[in-house]
Amino acid sequence: MALHGVFSPLVHTEGSSRGRPGAPSPVSGLDKIDHIVFIIKENRSFDQYFGRFPGADGATSGKTSTGDIVPLAEAPDMVQPDPAHSADAAYLAYDGGRMDYFDRIPGAVTLGVDHAYTQMRPGDIPNYWAYARRFTLDDHFFSSIMGPTFPNHLVTIAAQNIGVTSNPQNSHNRWGCDAPIGTFVTTRSARGQIGGTAPCFDVPTLVDRLNARHINWRYYAPRQGQPGYIWSTLDAIRHVRYSHQWDTNVLPWTRFQDDVAHGHLAAVTWLVTDTAESEHPPASTCLGENTTVSEVNAIMRSPFWQSTAIVVTWDDFGGFYDHVPPPQENPWGLGPRVPAIVISPYARSGYVDHSVYDFASLLHFVELRFGLRPLTRRDASADPLSGSFDFTARPSRPLLLRPRSCPIIPGVDINGNESGSRSQNVVTLRGAPRIAAISQAGHRQVVWLQVRSRTRIPLVITPGMRVFGQDGRPLPPAALQRGDILLHEGQTVQDESAAVVDVEGRVVATDPRRGVLTLSVRTTQPAHTLARRDADYVTVLLSPRTEVIAQGRLALGGVRTGAHVLASGVLNWRTRVLLLTRQIVVQEPRRGPI
Repeated sequence: MALHGVFSPLVHTEGSSRGRPGAPSPVSGLDKIDHIVFIIKENRSFDQYFGRFPGADGATSGKTSTGDIVPLAEAPDMVQPDPAHSADAAYLAYDGGRMDYFDRIPGAVTLGVDHAYTQMRPGDIPNYWAYARRFTLDDHFFSSIMGPTFPNHLVTIAAQNIGVTSNPQNSHNRWGCDAPIGTFVTTRSARGQIGGTAPCFDVPTLVDRLNARHINWRYYAPRQGQPGYIWSTLDAIRHVRYSHQWDTNVLPWTRFQDDVAHGHLAAVTWLVTDTAESEHPPASTCLGENTTVSEVNAIMRSPFWQSTAIVVTWDDFGGFYDHVPPPQENPWGLGPRVPAIVISPYARSGYVDHSVYDFASLLHFVELRFGLRPLTRRDASADPLSGSFDFTARPSRPLLLRPRSCPIIPGVDINGNESGSRSQNVVTLRGAPRIAAISQAGHRQVVWLQVRSRTRIPLVITPGMRVFGQDGRPLPPAALQRGDILLHEGQTVQDESAAVVDVEGRVVATDPRRGVLTLSVRTTQPAHTLARRDADYVTVLLSPRTEVIAQGRLALGGVRTGAHVLASGVLNWRTRVLLLTRQIVVQEPRRGPI
C-alpha cells in the first residue's frame, strides 16, 4: 500500500470539517479527507477517452476480428446508434483476452462506419484532459463486471453484483424495487448456472455501514419518472427504498450544486445525472463534460475543497474499443477498462497511476477512511486507490474550468437497453425542420426550412456560421441536401442526416462515366434482427478531386469491382450516399467477412 503521508475515522455530520476520532489506522494522512464524492458517468472505455494521453497505457489503433490493425477514428460528440454493452458483448469483444472482436458487437458498425473503434481527441474533451493533467489519471481502472450498467452500479454501493449480469428487462424504464411485475435481471452463479430474478434485493451496502457509525451520506440521482431514474441504484435495495432515508438521503441530482453552495456536503456522496448529461450514447459528450465541470467547480469554490476527494468514473465500456485485457478475478469480472480521474488537493499532481482498481476500490477507500468493516471479500481485497494520493506533498489548488460551447444537442430517449438495437437509446427529432429547398443568393447559400405542414422559412448560410454534422463535428455547407433534418440555433446549423466519416466496404459496381461506386457495407445488429436485414449498400460519388490510393501510392487507374476500400467523405445517412468524397484507399483483401 502506497498512500503517502495519522488516520482517525470520524463520526461525521453533514458539512463538518472534523469530527470525533475513532480507532487508529496504519495509513498516514488519510484523515485529511473528510468528504468523498463519486461522480459516476456512463458507457465509455479508457482508450475511447484517454488512449492518446501522454504516459498512459493507451492505444491509438486496435486489432479487429479480421486481424487487421485499424486507427481509432475521431469519435463523434453523439454516438448513434448505441453499441451493445451487454455481458455477451463484453465477452465477445474480450475474445479470450485478445481484445479484437469489438467490431462484431451489435451496433458497432453501421453502413460500413465503425463506431466501436473510435476515440476522443484532446480537443473533444478538453476539460477532462485538464483534470487528468493537473491531478491523477488511473489508467488501469476496470469496470467490476463483464456487462452493462446495473450490475456495475450495484458494485458501487454493495461491493458485489449479487450475481446479476444484465440490466432489468421488460422494465418500462423502471428498475430496482420500482420495476413492474414481470421485470427480471439475468443472473449467473459462481458455478455458471444461469437464472433470473426481480431486480429488488436485500444485501448489506456501504450506506448501512455508514449508518451504523452515524456517518452522513447522500445519493444524488434523478427522481422517479425522470430520465435517468434507472441509475438511482439504491432503488434496488429494498431496506433503503422503503425507509425514511429514501426521502432524506436520496436526493434530486440537480440539488447537489446548491447544497454545496449552502454549506452541505456529506462525508460520502454518490452523484449520477439524468440521461442527457450522462454521456451514455447517444447523449452528448460535450454536455456531459460541462455538467461534470459545473459539479466539480461547485466543490472547488467551497471550503470543502481542502478536505475532499472526488473520483470521476464511468460505469462500463459502452461497447467501445479498449486494448487492455481485464483481469479475470471472479466468475463475473473484471470487465473492460473505464476512465477514472482522482481530483483532490491530495491527488498526485500530474500523475498517471498504473495500479489495478475497480469499483470495489472506491468502497475500500471509504471503509479505510472511516474505519468501516468491509462488505465482501471483493472490497476487502481491492486496492483502495493507494497509488493516487500523496499526503506529504503540498496540496493542489483548485482548477476552476469553464464549460465549453457545444454543438446543437437534440433530445435523447435512453432506456438502458444494452442490446445495440438501432431502435433503442435514440436521438429524438420529432417535429424537427427539414430542408425543403436550397438556392443561391449571390455567393451565399439559402436553405429553405419546412416547419409545421407547408410553412417554409429561409435561412441564409453566411461565412460566419458554424455548420455541423450529426456527429457534432464541422461539416462542409455543400453537404447540405434537400430532405435533411436541419437544426438551427443562433449562428449554428446542424445537419442531423449527414456526417464526415470513413466508410469501409467492398466495391460491387462501378460507373466510371458517372463517377459512381457502389459499396456493399456491413451493419452489425442484434442476432434476432439479422434474419430481417436486407443487404446494406452505400453509393459513393467521385469527383476530379477524389484521390485513389493503392499500395500506399496515388493510383492512376480506377477502382475495380471486388476491391475492398475505405472511402472518406460526407455520408448522408438518410440517402446512403457518400458525398464530397475526398479519398478512396484500396485495401488488402479481407481475411474474414466484410
